[in-house]
Amino acid sequence: MRIKTLDIYGYGKWVNQQFEISEQLQLFYGANEAGKSTLQSFIRSILFGFPTKRKRVNQQNRYEPKQSDRYGGRILLVDTPYGDIWIERTLQGLSIQSANGDVYEPELLDTLLSGLDETLFDTFYAFNLKNLQELAKLDAEQMNDYFLSIGTVGSDQFLKGAKQFEKESDDLYRPQGHSRPLNQLLGEYDELAQRVEEVKRTLSKYDQLKIQRDEEIAQIQALDEQIKQLDLQMREQDKVIGRYDSYLKHRAATRELEGLVYTDIPVAFPEQLKNALAEMKKNEQEIAQLKEKITLIEGEIGTMTRYNWAVNHETERKKWWAETQQAKELQSKIEQLTERISEQKTLMNELAIRGQFYPEKVSQEAEYLQKVETGLNLQAQKLEFTKQEENLKAERKVYIEQRKEQQNYSAIVRSQVAKLENQRMNEEAILFEETSLNHYFLGALFFVIGLFIAVSQFIAQHDELTTLFWVGIVGIVIGLASLLSIFYNHRKKFHQFHNSPILKKIHELREKDIAYQEQSKVVGIQINQREEALEAIALEQNNIEHLLKQWLVGIGFYPTADAEWVLKTNPVKTYFDAKKLHEKFELEKEELEQKITQWLILLQPFFERFPPEEDSTRAKIRFVEEIEAQLKVTQLRGQSLKEKISDAQQQIEQLVGETTAHQQLVNEILNQTECQNEAEFSQKVLINERIEELKEKQVLYQDQMAGFEEALALVENKQTLVEDYKRLESALEQARLQLSPHHTQRANLEVEIRYLEQDGTYQSLMQQLANKKEEIQRAILMWGTKRLAMNIIYKTLRHGIDNPVPTIVERANQIFEQLSYGRYNQIKLNQTGVKVMQFSGILFELHELSQGTLEQLYVALRLAFVESATAMVKLPVIIDDAFVNFDEYRKTSMYQVLLAFSKTTQVLFFTFDPQANETFAELPVIKLEESIAILGEEVN
Repeated sequence: MRIKTLDIYGYGKWVNQQFEISEQLQLFYGANEAGKSTLQSFIRSILFGFPTKRKRVNQQNRYEPKQSDRYGGRILLVDTPYGDIWIERTLQGLSIQSANGDVYEPELLDTLLSGLDETLFDTFYAFNLKNLQELAKLDAEQMNDYFLSIGTVGSDQFLKGAKQFEKESDDLYRPQGHSRPLNQLLGEYDELAQRVEEVKRTLSKYDQLKIQRDEEIAQIQALDEQIKQLDLQMREQDKVIGRYDSYLKHRAATRELEGLVYTDIPVAFPEQLKNALAEMKKNEQEIAQLKEKITLIEGEIGTMTRYNWAVNHETERKKWWAETQQAKELQSKIEQLTERISEQKTLMNELAIRGQFYPEKVSQEAEYLQKVETGLNLQAQKLEFTKQEENLKAERKVYIEQRKEQQNYSAIVRSQVAKLENQRMNEEAILFEETSLNHYFLGALFFVIGLFIAVSQFIAQHDELTTLFWVGIVGIVIGLASLLSIFYNHRKKFHQFHNSPILKKIHELREKDIAYQEQSKVVGIQINQREEALEAIALEQNNIEHLLKQWLVGIGFYPTADAEWVLKTNPVKTYFDAKKLHEKFELEKEELEQKITQWLILLQPFFERFPPEEDSTRAKIRFVEEIEAQLKVTQLRGQSLKEKISDAQQQIEQLVGETTAHQQLVNEILNQTECQNEAEFSQKVLINERIEELKEKQVLYQDQMAGFEEALALVENKQTLVEDYKRLESALEQARLQLSPHHTQRANLEVEIRYLEQDGTYQSLMQQLANKKEEIQRAILMWGTKRLAMNIIYKTLRHGIDNPVPTIVERANQIFEQLSYGRYNQIKLNQTGVKVMQFSGILFELHELSQGTLEQLYVALRLAFVESATAMVKLPVIIDDAFVNFDEYRKTSMYQVLLAFSKTTQVLFFTFDPQANETFAELPVIKLEESIAILGEEVN
């Protein structure tokens, strides 16, 4: 049986919350106050009932919700003998139904739980930190009893208790018995009940009073009916009074309608007339604004002098613009050439500085080229020596690696030898223990005692050999046999020790070590030879370097110049190439500057009309472009103003046409409605609206009078209606006054009847009957308690677990070994106590174990018991942060055990351990803080 769904209506902080639970291991992850304890209490409450409301010390929290009026919820159980079952519990009680809606009796829950109550469930199926911390409070004797009770839970004591409850309940009551206490109480109760009925029948006055009371009740009912009818008539009269005002208003509206004349006006006419008049007024205002705008624009055009100059010099401006664009391109080329000249000059300086040569000393003659050939030969010799040096260094590195490898092999062999020598020492210590002289003690004792008995008997009875003498001989033989056997075993062990294969292995390893050391020496000689060759090459390289410096000074370079770079790049050639380009760029620049001078002469009239502020060529070109752009903008501005005047004139013509059309529409509307002017038209529209309003009121008053037309037509005036209503009110008050004496008489009769019922004999018998009833209830409660306890035990044991101890211990051994990483591999459990065996074979008492090992043993036995009880009852295991004091390694083994255990039994793990969250990351995890946040958003 597993829990599939938790559906909480209201329980503590959880309101209208549903959780889907994994059928194997479900992790509930959350910090303190996240709701873990609330969820655990909810599960227990649904299965075993809500905590009581009695205020006692250590009373369980009921978790009554603060934000919901509905208390309780339901749980979906799957994998039960009855299929999927919903268990629902609220303040209204317990209900059970299948997933398909079939309803079951509440007693089915006891069957599903196999008689377990909440205490037994917490004992076997709940783990928390308190269970484990209690182990530290037990002494050695209490600890044995505690663990023994976990592993030896049998059925014999439960059966004895069940039989005792059955016997005690049968002694209280049997269906066919007469002498049982409960049977006697029931008989006495029946006799008292019969006597009470007899006393009632003898009271004649009692019967007469009951008849009078019934008559008064009948008269009261008749007056109540009369009052009801009068009240109904008053309500109807009140409705007529309320509708009489609507009747009068309906008549007034009818008279007003008769005096009004309706004019047939199309619905659209009022709106059309209004819009036409508004448009005409608007058009007149716009025409006045447009005429004023035209006047202002014409005045602005007259003040634009540049506009007139630009129009008069249109042809010259086009030529000037074309020449300016050419001058702009020429100036860009001049600037580029200037930059290139600067770059070549900078390059020449950089080549001289970077190449470290004197420009005035270098040349490109044949003698310089011959000196370059000499430098190439010297550089080639230098490269050859460098290559030889690299080869020698590579060979030396290989030999060094070989020597390290031989030294590592030697170190490994020495380590193996040390390990074998330690093993040899251990074997020697074991040999010392196995060949101890103490082994000879028992044989020597038999020999000495037998010799003493035989000698003493032989001396005392040398003529006749007695039984004691032969007993002594037997002791001597046994002693000698034991001594010889032990001596033979000891010699055998000595022989095995001295012929151990370890000695041969140690010898072989030492020979390998010597060989590795010899090889290391040979490699060391090779390394020394390579180092001597490297020193010789270093001297040759220094000589070459000196010759290269002399060669560099001879061809015009600094002594510090890089010969290899000089030979590869030839900076002298690059320097003279840059010098040629520099001279070429200078000539091109002079030609372009002459063309710029011609452009300035051509634009002299433009500069006279618009004097520039700067004298540079680039500034004048930019000035010409800016002035030309301004002239174009001025032309566009003037053209735009002329277009605006034209547009304004067109708009005026259009507005005049629209005004004429609107005036024609107004005339047509007034002619069709036969009106002289707009005021007369508005008056007729108001009269039509009043007629429509009165007709709507007539319909409303007619609806209010519906059903009362005939009654209202017969009414003379409102005063008559009010007088009829007061008459009915007076009759109602009279009927109520007549009702009061009958109520008083009925009350007096009730008092006399009760007085007779409380007469001494009758009252005494009733008291005896009540006392007897209370005695019966107490006896039934006692009988029911014992019977219920008997049924629970029988249901719990109905599957008949004959002897679960071997199965429990075997499974507990497996779990305990896994939890302790194989350190402890066996649990010894019997009637005297519990011990555990270490992997070395040593047994430990419980009080000799650490607190962590005790907690692991507790968990192993408890899980093993739960697995063995699955044939009787299969419930989920609840774990409440029970392993917070475990270290990382113990938690790792514990979580592995839980993962395997959950494949057969559902585990609900409530924790805030990050390691658990990481270990079970691939399994379903319910993060309670996120659920609380979502719940809070829904509440808000």
